[in-house]
Amino acid sequence: MIRLELDGDNRAGIGAEKQPERTACFSAGTYYGSMRDTGAYGLFVQANELASMGVFKASVEAQISIPADMDKSRINSVRNHMKRAVKKLSEVGFVIEGIKMQGGVLSALRVPAVRIMAAGTADGKERLGIARPAAQAGRDILLAGWIGLEGMLRIIGEREHELRERFTPAFIRQMKALDSEVCGLGKIRAAQETGISLVRQITEGGILAALWRLSEETRLGLSLDMKKIAIRQETIEVCEHFRLNPYQLTSGGSFLMAAEHGEAAAERLRQKGMAAVVIGQLTDSNDKVIHNGEDVRYIDRPGADELMKVFGVG
Repeated sequence: MIRLELDGDNRAGIGAEKQPERTACFSAGTYYGSMRDTGAYGLFVQANELASMGVFKASVEAQISIPADMDKSRINSVRNHMKRAVKKLSEVGFVIEGIKMQGGVLSALRVPAVRIMAAGTADGKERLGIARPAAQAGRDILLAGWIGLEGMLRIIGEREHELRERFTPAFIRQMKALDSEVCGLGKIRAAQETGISLVRQITEGGILAALWRLSEETRLGLSLDMKKIAIRQETIEVCEHFRLNPYQLTSGGSFLMAAEHGEAAAERLRQKGMAAVVIGQLTDSNDKVIHNGEDVRYIDRPGADELMKVFGVG
């Protein structure tokens, strides 16, 4: 995942009315998988990324690539699912001003891949409220959503036939019904309304990678309680079946947030119907520490996402 904010003063010319400062924001990512809505999931994740920077209107380019031995009709199927995702985003207040989708065959691929690039601009007020890190030692770290949920849903899309041999149809329907959580615009807007100063989506590498990146970005340490990190039982079941670590599984639609009064902020999010819990604090050291009862561990530099084991990529 690439995330970039570019400052620009956008000064008005002589005699022109002064325009508000705007910031160009860009995000891109590649999403692997044979499921037809791989690109749709990617589009939701990219919209979440831009919204966390204060952007709610964007232009998008997507490159849909399939292996040589796959029917070319898959490209159109992925494209149609992405069009439906564009409509869904518009319903929740994220406008795709234009989307360009191209498709082709790459003989080196083993599974399809969708590369999505999204760009937009945010005004100064929006950006300061959401994207500029206002982190300080002692601020609480919130988890909004559940870790590994996006990854779990994508695994179901890839391996549903296999999972049906272990889980009942009702349980699989229950898991698939959680797919609306991947579109995280509601959580971001709620954070903005609550006055939360920093929002970062949990993407590839899962929550451990996201915590590492948060520490590096803020130049602060972390002190976390492993037992407070929220995870759905459905995700645990799927990860156990495939022997995956859910703490290193992509979690688009879930976010890390920093707040001065974390418990009060989490309660306001919960009142809006969103899962939210304080999982730790930012500290003035360089240590990235997770406590699990009496056990203490340190967060390592991020590795590959566990999802890649299922796709056979990376």
